[in-house]
Amino acid sequence: MSEMNTPRVAAVPADDATLVEQARRGDERAFASLYRRHARYVAGVVYRLLGNDEEVDDVLQEAFTDAALALDDLREPAGFRPWLVRIVINRVHKRLSKRRRFRFLSRAVELVMPRASNPHDQRLVEELYQALDQIPPDLRVPWVLHHVEGETLPDVAKLCDVSLATVKRRIAEAEVRVNRRTS
Repeated sequence: MSEMNTPRVAAVPADDATLVEQARRGDERAFASLYRRHARYVAGVVYRLLGNDEEVDDVLQEAFTDAALALDDLREPAGFRPWLVRIVINRVHKRLSKRRRFRFLSRAVELVMPRASNPHDQRLVEELYQALDQIPPDLRVPWVLHHVEGETLPDVAKLCDVSLATVKRRIAEAEVRVNRRTS
């Protein structure tokens, strides 16, 4: 029989238990196979638990990272999927808890937040926060601490755990960006 007529035998995909054991020994391809095999299902679980797809990718990546780090703790390698779903559920619980805390804090802040009596001032405040949302936290935080909270430059440097020169530079950069967006 010639080589052209030799039937090809398809590779039998490894089961989860085999892939887990290979991944435990450092085989990255085995873990990638576990990811490909279960990512779609897990993403669906995350979507259905959270009710939107904004956080699906983050939770999926976090869950697989947690799984990779804790693979040696998995007692029953054949039960990889249910174990992974439990990791996802823990991650989702944390996200939902953060959402509840955020909603509670948002309502609490609204009660004590100063209101602008002049609608024009309210519009300016909204524009400022929209501008601040567009700059990175390392620039935003010192700018707000100094210009909104009234902290001195040395105090801002201590609070941000950076040098006075760095704080001055960051505040100046934030000032340029805020002015560009609010002018």
